[in-house]
Amino acid sequence: MPDSVLVLVVTHNRKTLLEECLHRVAQQSHPPAGVLVLDNASTDGTQEMVLEQFPAFRYVRLPENTGAAGGFHHGLALARGLEYDWIWLLDDDAHPEPDSLLRLLEGLARVRRMGLEPNLLLSRLLWTDGRVHPMGIPWPDLRRPALLMKSREHKLMPVRFGTYASMLVSRTAALQHPLPTKDYFLWNDDLEFSGRLLRRGLGFLVPDSVVVHKTRNPFSSAVTATDEQFYLEARNRAWLVRSDAFGPLGKAFWALNSLGVFLARLRGRGLGGARIILKGWLEGLRNPPPKY
Repeated sequence: MPDSVLVLVVTHNRKTLLEECLHRVAQQSHPPAGVLVLDNASTDGTQEMVLEQFPAFRYVRLPENTGAAGGFHHGLALARGLEYDWIWLLDDDAHPEPDSLLRLLEGLARVRRMGLEPNLLLSRLLWTDGRVHPMGIPWPDLRRPALLMKSREHKLMPVRFGTYASMLVSRTAALQHPLPTKDYFLWNDDLEFSGRLLRRGLGFLVPDSVVVHKTRNPFSSAVTATDEQFYLEARNRAWLVRSDAFGPLGKAFWALNSLGVFLARLRGRGLGGARIILKGWLEGLRNPPPKY
């Protein structure tokens, strides 16, 4: 029996982007077995649009905005209880090509021909101008050099983490691991969740599965965010560094990566921006998020 796929799209007050995303999901050359739209309490007419234009899709509206992290937490909690083999996670601004899902499943078949069963698969993310999206470049799994070489023959790349912009997750793996940590609210929760699934499991980039990620700009919006938002970025990065999703080398990588983000923030805000960075970082180190 072919693998069945449930699409999970999380949204908040981005009706136009969501509408295009759902049209593209509906036009897949390999149709998904189901679609679940998780609405984070939108107030822009999202509910009416989904119910009118996509009546076959399952629509769930949360009573309050729980952020992207909370949306995928609640969405995966629902999806894990449904009888699908795979859950395709999509941001509302991640717009798949007509064959994106088909290519992911063809990639799955190639992984299985190597005698392996992955926990997740990723699409190649492009920005609106056609270049590779800088925020969507997954890190290769350098722990497995032999697999890196072997995978090239199958047009695949083993990865260590990825983003929700287009992540096909095994329901079996999702049931074996905790849900995404909803307390992240905004930023870095997908890195921690995918890192956890891949700490001892396998994941692959499928380069011929292409998704256009229509962010406002090709780089992280955290650097130019408000102090309130950047507090979450700093805190969440401390949580990422201390998470058991990564070993010592992974923790060192995220610490150095965070330092680069903090320096970029300071270049834009001056030394006055250090207070928010320090506050968030220390909060994250002192108080870990709850586990679910």
